[in-house]
Amino acid sequence: MSRESDLIEVFLRPFPRGERVRVGPGSDCAAVSVAAGMQLVATTDAVVEGVHFDLRRFSPEDVGHKALAVNLSDLAAAGARPRWFLCALGVRKSGHAMQIARRISRGMAALARESRCALIGGNVTAAAEWSVTITALGEARRPLARDGARPGDALVLVGLLGDAAAGLRPYPSRPAARAQRRPVPLVREGLVAAAFASAAIDVSDGFLQDLQHLCEESGVGAVVECSSLPLGNAARRLPDGMELALGGGEDYALLLTVPRRKLPALRRKLRLAEVGRIVRGRGVQLTELGQPRPLPRRMGFDHLKK
Repeated sequence: MSRESDLIEVFLRPFPRGERVRVGPGSDCAAVSVAAGMQLVATTDAVVEGVHFDLRRFSPEDVGHKALAVNLSDLAAAGARPRWFLCALGVRKSGHAMQIARRISRGMAALARESRCALIGGNVTAAAEWSVTITALGEARRPLARDGARPGDALVLVGLLGDAAAGLRPYPSRPAARAQRRPVPLVREGLVAAAFASAAIDVSDGFLQDLQHLCEESGVGAVVECSSLPLGNAARRLPDGMELALGGGEDYALLLTVPRRKLPALRRKLRLAEVGRIVRGRGVQLTELGQPRPLPRRMGFDHLKK
């Protein structure tokens, strides 16, 4: 058996076979059956060494968990139930490659089992740095998107902001480090929100930047009351915690727009924060205790910059 075959076998070992998988790992293509009345929802994202993680601070298990979690968060924002995923692994040449790959798979497999999301295929190749690229597939009867927000909708956040960015600081607190390395995709919350929200996005690139994406797709503007933003415990303790919440990114909270008539019912089902409103026009305005607040210099993460 070749070294590549050995690595693939080691990587696949922790993953159970999923439901309605007609063709799985080992073939050129995977095949799955979508439940009647459901739409297939797909997303893809990558984590790359030197851009999204550093193995001096992240364990390989952290890398595996985070690679899958960021994709499950996208499915959560669509109100989709995770079902299957494919994984392309870029392997940096080293004497520890097999061990690192095994540990990445363990971290990924634990979250896959918890989310009942099955690995159905992928690829492995040599690379200049470690990378994990996931394509995740889910099912939804009516997928949420970014283009449904309407003036008058409430702007709602499920989850916390700022801790993941705090986790990148030297000597981060334990909650901040965990928020950065082991994000929790809000899958259950996304499934609940799908029946109430008009539009949704997950907060991956930064609250303000992701809100701008949603507003641009919907052709609307937004007013945000900063004092209503739910900061994480670590961010609240930092003098620049609000800046981290607004533009830090990687929180994987869910940002929703909800028609006012549906908001009371959603409040009964989810712990949420009403943080603003959707308005006519363009752009995002900030207020703090009702007074205008300037936009920060950093609005979010740029994927083309290291």
